[in-house]
Amino acid sequence: MRSLRYIAAVLREFWAHWISYLVLSGVVGILISLLIIPALRWVTRAVLVAGGVPYLTLTNAPSVIVNHPFTSIALLAIGILLLVLVYLQFAVLLTGVNNIHHHENYGWRQIARAVWSDLRHLRWTSFVFFAPYCLIVVPLAGLVVGSSLLAKVRVPIFITAWLLERPPLAVAVAGIYLVMTYLAVRWLRVLPHAILGEMHLRAAARQSWRETRGRWWFFFIRATLLGITVWLIAYAWSEGLIGLQNWFDDQKYAYVAAIITMALMIIGKVVLGAMGSIALLLFLIEPDQLSSTTKATVKRHHGGWFYTGISVTGVLALALLILFNAVYLKGALDSQPLAISHRGVDNGNGVQNTLPAMERTAKEHPDYIEIDVHETKDNQFIVLHDENLKQLAGINKTPKQLTLKQLQRVVVHENGHHAHLVSLNQYMAAAEKRGQKLIVEIKTTKNDSRGMLTNFIDRYAQRIIAHHDRVHSLNYGVITGLRRRVPHLYASFILPYVLVFPKTDANAYTFEETTLDDVFVDAAHDDHQAVWAWTVNDADSMEQMMFIGVDGIITDNLSLLQNTIRTHDDHPSYAERMQFFSNSLDNISAQSEVD
Repeated sequence: MRSLRYIAAVLREFWAHWISYLVLSGVVGILISLLIIPALRWVTRAVLVAGGVPYLTLTNAPSVIVNHPFTSIALLAIGILLLVLVYLQFAVLLTGVNNIHHHENYGWRQIARAVWSDLRHLRWTSFVFFAPYCLIVVPLAGLVVGSSLLAKVRVPIFITAWLLERPPLAVAVAGIYLVMTYLAVRWLRVLPHAILGEMHLRAAARQSWRETRGRWWFFFIRATLLGITVWLIAYAWSEGLIGLQNWFDDQKYAYVAAIITMALMIIGKVVLGAMGSIALLLFLIEPDQLSSTTKATVKRHHGGWFYTGISVTGVLALALLILFNAVYLKGALDSQPLAISHRGVDNGNGVQNTLPAMERTAKEHPDYIEIDVHETKDNQFIVLHDENLKQLAGINKTPKQLTLKQLQRVVVHENGHHAHLVSLNQYMAAAEKRGQKLIVEIKTTKNDSRGMLTNFIDRYAQRIIAHHDRVHSLNYGVITGLRRRVPHLYASFILPYVLVFPKTDANAYTFEETTLDDVFVDAAHDDHQAVWAWTVNDADSMEQMMFIGVDGIITDNLSLLQNTIRTHDDHPSYAERMQFFSNSLDNISAQSEVD
């Protein structure tokens, strides 16, 4: 009951000064999104280009450190700057929220001076604590403030799926997340003490540890209840308006009503999103009981420029919002991505990368079927994804340890089906007979022959071009080799994770959907490159990928993808479009911007 009264007090506090809180969070968000992140992105890309590094992911980071030391030093400096900016973001928000709550007569200049003063508590040694601190609080960072500066630290979903398939690793990862959650709660009060209490970070950490001793569940439950309450309010607002539009859709004025209800839905999401962030920042400042202050003792000195600026900004934003709604609700922003079957299956209709599965899937007419190939012991190519046959065939051998004939005798089992492995020649011939286009992923290992790529080009490049097939690979050397030697062959570079937008001559990027956003898609399109999202298996994620404008979607559930695309092509109702936008907006807001 005490927690419910506390939550009610926090929400009353927000609505008592909602304009001030909204301006605070809005200004910080705009500065980060439109100024700081683009600047960091530009500087990082300039550093990589100057150092001759075409892309940067976790897979090539070690080689960049070894082979490009000056680039690595510059990137380290950018990383330190990022940590400082994260600290400043929290400093501005916490200082501003504290001042508004206590009705202190602080303007932006006073807040800036207070934040600048906070920086004197930062030492080089502070980053030894602050860097892992940021990583630890990431699981809860979205609850606290939704920092787009921190949100880049995400675990791609394919890694999570891979770990879950291996129980010992899954248990270990679960244990790590439990420890991180425990530490995040024990250190929840670090930044309030460091920023508002003017403590050094390590002293603030010790103080937070003392305050949360024996009260872990109190902090965890209260923060969780607060987050759930805000989510329920936001959910009820959106779904209520969508339900209202369902009724309006049967009226003559449905289109005009949809423009208005969608505007109300978006405005509500913005305001309620700010409410969630401010509520949890208030919790960090005063987690036990929200103090009350007397407004009569406070004098506000907002000049006329403040209210004029707010009014003009609001009118312009509303006009742009109405224009966007009018265009969006008519379907002018719809995109139709390529439907690509991952490994040639649809919802477990056969064994991946085998002919029987391809025959069944091809009947559904996907735009492309994606397959994987490995080099064999006798330098041929077998259609197979895994680097070891143990999971599908129960044989502890790699493709490179067996000849093509030996591999073709292997029977693989999956989804209650079984089939023989086939050569790339066999698979391509069957696909060509059906008129089915392919995307061939060239898998590479350290055991591949030196002439592997040459063999592939000599045998298949012209055939792939003639049948309008495509190629992609995780190996950047493969992509550069293909683009240099066979410029007319369409090649996509697979990126499971990216720290900065790459600068390559690939035709496209095959990007893991968990960390993919509209910023990356727009940057790729600006460079005349396509984006394929993988592996997208639920309707909400498919809708999100369509909303951000990807050119292709790779899925294990082809029929669901085709139905989802069809739904948006068959003139959905205004309420359905609002639901689609709401789901996409929720997913996008939870994802990071590409730095």
